[in-house]
Amino acid sequence: MHRSFQRAATAGATCLIAGAAVIALPTAAQADEAPKTPKNLILLIGDGMGYNHVDLANVFEAGTSQNQVSVDPATGEVVHHDSVATQGFEDWPVRVGQSHYAANGVAEYVTEDAWSDFDQVKQGATDSAAAGTALGTGVKTNNGMIGVDAQQQGLLNLTEQAEAVGKSTGVVSSVPFSHATPSAFVAHNSDRNNLTGIAKEMFESDLEVVIGAGHPNFTDDNTSRTPNYQYIGQPEFEALQSGASDWSFIEQNRQFEQLASGEDVPERVFGIAQVATTLQQNRAGGDEEHLPGEVPFNDVPALATLATGALNVLDQNEEGFFTMIEGGAIDWTGHANQTGRTIEEQQDFNGAIEAVTEWVETESSWEETLVVVTADHETGYLAGGGAGETWTPITGEPGEMPDASWHSGNHTNALVPVYAKGAGSEAIAARATNWDLVRGAYLDNTDIGEVFFDLIGHAATDGADGGIGVTAQVESAAPAGTLALDVADFGGAVAFEDAQGRLRATLPTVNVTDTRSEVDALGRGWTVSGQAADFRAGNRAITSDHLGWTPRVLDGSAAAGAAVEGALDGGQGLGEAAVLASADRETRLGSTAVDADLELGVPADAKSGNYGSTITVTLFAQD
Repeated sequence: MHRSFQRAATAGATCLIAGAAVIALPTAAQADEAPKTPKNLILLIGDGMGYNHVDLANVFEAGTSQNQVSVDPATGEVVHHDSVATQGFEDWPVRVGQSHYAANGVAEYVTEDAWSDFDQVKQGATDSAAAGTALGTGVKTNNGMIGVDAQQQGLLNLTEQAEAVGKSTGVVSSVPFSHATPSAFVAHNSDRNNLTGIAKEMFESDLEVVIGAGHPNFTDDNTSRTPNYQYIGQPEFEALQSGASDWSFIEQNRQFEQLASGEDVPERVFGIAQVATTLQQNRAGGDEEHLPGEVPFNDVPALATLATGALNVLDQNEEGFFTMIEGGAIDWTGHANQTGRTIEEQQDFNGAIEAVTEWVETESSWEETLVVVTADHETGYLAGGGAGETWTPITGEPGEMPDASWHSGNHTNALVPVYAKGAGSEAIAARATNWDLVRGAYLDNTDIGEVFFDLIGHAATDGADGGIGVTAQVESAAPAGTLALDVADFGGAVAFEDAQGRLRATLPTVNVTDTRSEVDALGRGWTVSGQAADFRAGNRAITSDHLGWTPRVLDGSAAAGAAVEGALDGGQGLGEAAVLASADRETRLGSTAVDADLELGVPADAKSGNYGSTITVTLFAQD
């Protein structure tokens, strides 16, 4: 059962007194020009990073947050708490949400369902393989699949497209490089757990950069061990170590630091930090008795260092580059419900975003580089303290463990954030055509993949293969939507006739047409109300409190208003505004026709005469 969610808003209105008229409410602004084509495209993915993961770290750092809400599914009340941007990317010009369901599982996101039942988003969630594939190819697939569709057919991915147009490509992660998210941008495999097979495909790819964890010779605590070839096969690793491949292999801290500083930058780099699974998350001492940073960190580079080094390699190509940089262990902490280590991993990811931002502003520019920050899904169902039946905000003081709660050890279908800045970012904003009751405008993960394909473009042709290269820009065929009201021609004034001692008439048919998009409508419906002026005959008057109506919907799915009785029957009549019809976000679309039976109760002391009045019918975009 869907709830009617309440929230504050500014509503537009259309008033009709007599005759017919149509008004179009403002729609979302359209870009005057096509999106700028970026030379460089950088996609940063916080694996498992929901809105609350971002805020958890911010509350610990500064006691501030941007996305905290209280939601009561029983009443539909939504309260947005004080919003303060703590990280630089939280003030970027594009800030929308993202849905990320897989082709199987719960293969849709329905905003009313997600916010009317606390447990709903825990059912049938995507995994990183399906979500990463959607981001990297623009196509939905089943959980567990990498770079193939639901029928296990191979899909073109963004690194392949970028290489085809002459750009350099790379993937970077704080977890094993052959894990689901980085591999989804490179490999094609129906089984995400075929890690050595995926690693072999990445090793044999045309990428210029592969960097991550997954070192066979080191433990999670950065200590030596007997080789364990879980994340890369022995032949490929030995080829890297011996110099028998065309990759420059790096593994030591100083090598990563030199790369980040721009010293002796090679053309291709395969880097594996000296840890087994994660840079930091899986190190010993991961209990919740410790605040973030209290347990000594592994002596390995931060994600910011890995990211900067990768950018230095990729930037050597005058045609530009595409790269995906993953803060992968946010997901691992979410699975383990580790509040302190979630903060550590989110801070590490934030640091990588800061490093990328600094690189853009010193080595490139926002006019030639696009940066998008998002997640593949939410992990752990993180919320405020005491959440369960309702959603509560995360709160706390700087330097103290925030008051938060976990409600799953797995992924959820809760929306995740998207932040974008730079050349082409307006194309990301334009795809956010859906509306969530709490988070606002959102797009789907496939939209991000499709936009990146569009911005990368197509390879030029010189006709050497006998063909002539052609391109076509196809614009959306959907026109801008409107919310409009008109009243049927009723041939002059409506005349009341006597019926059993009361004066009765029928209100002319009122038509509402709504073709707005979800974003134009802000996820809301509309309301038509009416109010009457006093009836007057010269200086004689019958107040409009004596006029009532009984609305009815003639055609459409909107709901009629309640009967409004006249003052003689104990009501207030149409002396005050009363609802004629209303529609929510599900019933608003299309055309709705409504009228009402009118009844005027004549006071016993009223003087005879020819009385006239007006009924004003007003259309509101719903609060």
